[in-house]
Amino acid sequence: MPLRFDMEEWLGTNLDGSKSDTFCYYCLKDGKYTVDVSMHEMIDIWLRYINKYNMYAHTVYSPEELKLILEKRLPTLNRWKQKQDTKNVHNQAIQSIVNYISNHLFEDFDINTLCQKCGMSEYHFRRVFKFIVGENIGNYIQLLRLEYAAHLLTSTEYTLSQIAELSGYQSKYSIAKAFKKHFRVSTSLFKERFTPRKRNAHTLLTSRIIMINKMFVSCLEVGKAYENKFQYKMVWDKLLYYARFNRIDKKHTNFVSLSLDNPAITPEDKCRFYLGIIMNDIPDAKLNTIQIPNGQYAIFRHIGSYDFLCDLYRIIYEEWFPDSQYYPQNTFSFEVYINSPCDTDVPELITDIYIPVVKKKTFTDIK
Repeated sequence: MPLRFDMEEWLGTNLDGSKSDTFCYYCLKDGKYTVDVSMHEMIDIWLRYINKYNMYAHTVYSPEELKLILEKRLPTLNRWKQKQDTKNVHNQAIQSIVNYISNHLFEDFDINTLCQKCGMSEYHFRRVFKFIVGENIGNYIQLLRLEYAAHLLTSTEYTLSQIAELSGYQSKYSIAKAFKKHFRVSTSLFKERFTPRKRNAHTLLTSRIIMINKMFVSCLEVGKAYENKFQYKMVWDKLLYYARFNRIDKKHTNFVSLSLDNPAITPEDKCRFYLGIIMNDIPDAKLNTIQIPNGQYAIFRHIGSYDFLCDLYRIIYEEWFPDSQYYPQNTFSFEVYINSPCDTDVPELITDIYIPVVKKKTFTDIK
């Protein structure tokens, strides 16, 4: 609400009893917050009392409009700015480590090296990593390796011994034990359940194989926002605002989504999904940075509603891959949006799906 400096009874008080020039009496008393709520809790409070907000501010906002405004405004206020800045710094640092691990998954990780990369002490790094990622660093690396092994199990014809060697396990017995502990089923049963079955349908699917150079993406993590159309739109709006604010030339930029996991293998709430902008140079540190690795990609074009993209993925994995000369190299994929839904009719929307691939070879060829 507006802070009236001409009405001292409205002003909060500092630790020494003087009047605050920053906070009102609702928020600050004797240098302490009257109620130490988080920014998101404050937004929820105002949404519950939106009629009072509109009365105080002389506005007629809807709940959706007010939520969007507060999520942009409150992080700039002193009360939450420092916490928000710290949170952003931590997220950036841990995201850089997550990307590093993804790109060096089968190397030996030294905890001191990881700490140096993000500028944290070991104790602080372990605590922040677990808070943001939801797993401690050791478990996280093991889970990614097991999910890669599950990918090989369901998308290639390699034996368990070959998969163990490719994914850093000493033997087929050690990987079988770790696999059953994590997935709660044996490797043979997992393969039987989750290997895509080739369908009899003959869908006309056009693709092309190209080599691409590595690219950097400024991106925002979607999390569970995809479950709510309004929240998902807010993520896009934030990305578009970033593009406009930085005067990014749309002619040289593509808007993309990135999926780092296979939802058939990774639990849905653990899947890493991002919306982003492909940059010509290394992106601004204000957003997360993910590197799209160089290599060979199969590209599939989809024309029409985004609602049917999941059907195209099913066709790619169940019909195209079994008949092709390629395996999906890993669980990573990304989509490039050729035109915008803001100024394009739904039947004319164009989306290109990029999936990294490797040519089918014998095991000795790839070692």
